[in-house]
Amino acid sequence: MKILIHAFPTMGGSGMIATRLGLELAKLSEFDIHFLFYKRPFFLKDSDKQKNITFHQIDRDGYALFSEIGSPFTIQSASKMAQIVRKEKIDIIHSHYAIPHAVSSYLASQMSTTKTIVTTHGSDVHTLGKLAAYNSSLSLALKNTDTVTSVSNYLARETEEVFDLKKDSVPVIYDFVSTDLFKKPEGERELAIIQASNFRPVKQIPLLVELFAKVAHEFPDWCLKLVGDGPEATVTLRRARELKIKSQVKFLGVQKNIPDLFANASILASTSRNESFGLTIAEAMSCGTPVWVPSVGGIPELCDDGKTGYVYDLEDQEDAVDKLAKLMENEQLRRKMGDAARDRVIDKFSIPVILKEYVSLYDKIMS
Repeated sequence: MKILIHAFPTMGGSGMIATRLGLELAKLSEFDIHFLFYKRPFFLKDSDKQKNITFHQIDRDGYALFSEIGSPFTIQSASKMAQIVRKEKIDIIHSHYAIPHAVSSYLASQMSTTKTIVTTHGSDVHTLGKLAAYNSSLSLALKNTDTVTSVSNYLARETEEVFDLKKDSVPVIYDFVSTDLFKKPEGERELAIIQASNFRPVKQIPLLVELFAKVAHEFPDWCLKLVGDGPEATVTLRRARELKIKSQVKFLGVQKNIPDLFANASILASTSRNESFGLTIAEAMSCGTPVWVPSVGGIPELCDDGKTGYVYDLEDQEDAVDKLAKLMENEQLRRKMGDAARDRVIDKFSIPVILKEYVSLYDKIMS
């Protein structure tokens, strides 16, 4: 079966999942995988030297008329897709992140007889997808897609509502984690709470610093490690200084050794206002790291409150801080919850489990 995977070549989120999905499918002899990106993604590296993996690049031009608005990427990617479909006899186009890939694959499908799948990942639905600038075009494209999937039940229902799709028409295939890459540490863990994301308003990292400040003086040996960068990094640093806990808050910037950082920390924390799935949370759980996370979006589907860590209400900060303190003061509880967290990822969100669901979906579409 020949699959064309179309996505953004990003380090995290939808682009990473799309690339890793293709690489895992390529390990199965029945699949011939083609990738289409505007540049080579980091995770692909030189994997396309394999016989059944091919990388295609979208042709961009610098025509003067488009100097102010940018070249029409949606049309360019659709045209390239149609060319690949015809030349390589592609069976299924699988696009990740609806904007603009759903429209591109819809246009390509009108130029061929290939099947199409679009997987929604989060902000393409609950943030950008709701905007009038995108909604009507995306709704048309998704209604004419063979199958639309989402990475959580929360996002599936949101996708149906935002784009006026039939109720319960969007199946759920969760994001997956490499349990071989994200694994338990060999040595002792640091007394550290870790958070990894872009410093964007939706992540509410200044709030995380404020909540940590409520317990920081009670636990002077603990630190809060913040991985990433973004527009609220300066605000967060200033807040740590104002609360007089700067010595306990470590700003690590962008890091590549995320598996080691998650494995060596004692707790994974989040104060995000919305998570369609919570991939970094799942990765930390795979490392046997208990989590302290808000009950928003798809997080309650991922975490088992009281077993794999604590899921708290963002509106009840007193209870949230109490739960954080319980984790910090009890190493035995952290170990028990961490073990349960890894078991849950292996059972429900590991590569073999999720890959089987995608293969089943492809077979169903082709039949």
